Formats: sequence, structure tokens, C-alpha cells
Amino acid sequence: MPLNLRILQLYHRIPHPPRDGGVKAVLHMRQVLENLGCVVRGFALNPSRNRIDPSSLPNSMRDDYLLDIVELDSHIKVGGALAALPFSLPYHLLRFKDSNAAQRLGQIIEGYRPDLILLEGLPIALYRTTLEKFNCKILYRSHNIESDIVRQKAFSLSRWNPLRTWIYAEYRKMQAFERETVRTVDAVLAISPQDLIQLREMAPDRIDHMLHFGYWPTMANSSDSPNRPKQSVWNGERPLRLGFIGAMDWLPNQDALQWLVDEWIPATEGWTNRPEFHAAGRKAPAKFAQKWSAYFFHGEVEDAETFMSSCDAMVFPLRMGSGLKIKAVEAMALGIPVISTMQGVQGMGLEPGIDYLQAENAREFAAVLQDLTQSPNQLQALTERVLLKINNYQEHNLKIKALSTLLEQVTARKGMTPRNENG
Repeated sequence: MPLNLRILQLYHRIPHPPRDGGVKAVLHMRQVLENLGCVVRGFALNPSRNRIDPSSLPNSMRDDYLLDIVELDSHIKVGGALAALPFSLPYHLLRFKDSNAAQRLGQIIEGYRPDLILLEGLPIALYRTTLEKFNCKILYRSHNIESDIVRQKAFSLSRWNPLRTWIYAEYRKMQAFERETVRTVDAVLAISPQDLIQLREMAPDRIDHMLHFGYWPTMANSSDSPNRPKQSVWNGERPLRLGFIGAMDWLPNQDALQWLVDEWIPATEGWTNRPEFHAAGRKAPAKFAQKWSAYFFHGEVEDAETFMSSCDAMVFPLRMGSGLKIKAVEAMALGIPVISTMQGVQGMGLEPGIDYLQAENAREFAAVLQDLTQSPNQLQALTERVLLKINNYQEHNLKIKALSTLLEQVTARKGMTPRNENG
């Protein structure tokens, strides 16, 4: 039975184009909700660091989905960071706070009168104070444990680095705000099972209002499209072509590629028929475009699926971050084997050696590749097993049913009335 809910989806960026994980997660959620019979409209900030020209948006997004887009200066500024020191909110989030955006959001809510407001990610949760003026039912979807990423960045720096103290202070502020958000909204969606555990620890009295709801690619069978290049089966007769792709303005991806370049690739130096390493990603720092032996950087590619399909396997040497690594999910959905750390495939319920090849450091990575040269048919076997897991539509349907039940519970008391100034 259709839910027939009006939902307002808020995101701190325009969810277009569908290239990075956050945007894909937002678009995926919109599609799921519409399939459940909901009417979904959006409100988006347009931060300067990720600005999209609104006139470039397809009509289906500009006219039929987004009710408003608010321009925002989100550039990181030393003066802004210093000015934010006395505040309880972290500067990482304060860059997305804007009084004009809050006012326009309030106007949208009054006009659209949604049954439920969906906060996509922690930055947009800054606008909870605006929502509290209305009888809003609020659902928070956590894309990552944001405080964890900041903490990992702090501890990746030398104890003598002056930035470490500031970033650690940011972590403490971020953690407090994240906990407050989880404790005050009506329900929480976690994008991975591991994140769900951490979110429940933040608010143990709210666990009945929390649910794991991940992401699965809508292009799961796109490798069969006549316009999609067929992935060649590697048989050991040519160099193995390995790929890495990710949004390079995201710290965990930068760290992963740096580790790949500094340690993992050098572990194959001097090999006969040495593997080729191909990396791609938008907004990459200039250092990743340098030329190294066996390393090729492609920058931002027009079609991530085509890039991944040109590789024999994808490599995800992540060692920080949380959430779900959507590029790893999509690679597997295309039938491309994955070599990864546990961190790189967390939240996917995969077994090392069965669903993917595990390597936690350069030495283990070299051992995996040596093993592949002896038994190249492993890649084909991995492809067949992981396609069965990724295309588990029964599991997806169960998650959608659980989401539908949660939404019905949250919105059991419909109707929204603006609260008066006296409460």
C-alpha cells in the first residue's frame, strides 16, 4: 500500500551530477521513497567549494524536484576558523550555516507542508533549529560517522603538528553535535551496519527508532548494456590492470591514494609483467597527477562505470572513514573483482577470500598479486560470487519493507502547524 507522504529532502549540496557517493546516496533514497508512493521534493545548499550552475541541471531536477537552491560561501578561511574557536559547533560544519538559507527553508516548509523532513548528512542538520519552529517529523540519514573521520585525521598527524590540536578540538565539537542530532530527531538511518552500532551507542534509548538502510546500484546489470564495453577476462598473458577511483576532495580517498602511491605500488617494483595502476577522481590535488613508474592518473572521468569496466580489478586501500564505500559496491555490481582493506568494504557483509581479496598493507597486497599471477582464474570466480551477493533483491526488498514500517511509525501523527513564538 503506498505511503502517500510528502517528504522534503535536505542536502548541503545540489545532488547532481551523480558521480560521488554522497550524491548517489541522496538520489538512491529519493528513488526508493518515490517507489514507496511518496512525493519527494528537495532543498539544497550550493556551497562554493562544490558549486553547480543551477542552469545546467536537468529539468527533472530543477523544475520537478528542487524547491529552492541557496548559494553559500563555504571556502575554508583561516580567519573563519579562528573566529569559530569560542563556539560549540565545529568550523567544519559552521561553513554551511547561513541565516538566509534558514529563512528560505522556513518559507519552503510553510508552503510545501511536508509530512516528514529528511536530513541527508550531518552538515544540513545545522538547520534543525529552523525545523523546530514547526511540528516536523525529522529523519536523519547518516552518510558517515563524521566525528570519526575528523578524529582519524587528527591522529594521522604528528603530535608536534600544530594542526593536530585544532583538529582534535574540532573532533570533540563534531562528536557532541552528532550525538545531539541522533538524540533529538524522530528517527535515524545508518548507511552501514557498523555505523548503526556507533549511532546506537550515541543514543541507546533511541535504538527502536534506528535502522540500517544502505545503497545498492540501480545499474547492477548495466555491464550487459550494448553501449557498455565488455570487461575482458584477465588470463595472466598481459599486465594486470588495476584501478582506483574516488572523489579526491574527500580526505579518506586522498589518504588511500597516497598510501597506494607511497607503499603499495612500490611493492611491485622490478616484477616481470608488472601490474599497471590507473587512478581517477575529481578535484584531485596536483601531486596525484605526477608520473610514477606503473602509475597512470586520469583525473575526473566522464563515466566512472566505463573507467571501472576497463580494469581487471579495483583496489580500495582505505584506512580511514566510515559509512559505505559506494564505488566498491558499484564495481562489484559491474562484475569487477575488488582488492581492498577491510575498511574499504565495510558495511557490505563481504567475506575476505570469498567475496573480495583482502590486503591490509603493501606486503599483503604484493602477496595477493603474486597469488593471482599463479591462479588468474580467481578473478572470474570472485566476479560470479559477488554478483550473486550484490544482486540479492530479496535482501533489498526486506530493507525497503523495514524502511516503510519505520516511516509509518514516525509519521503516525500527521499534520504540521507553525509553533507560535511563545512555544
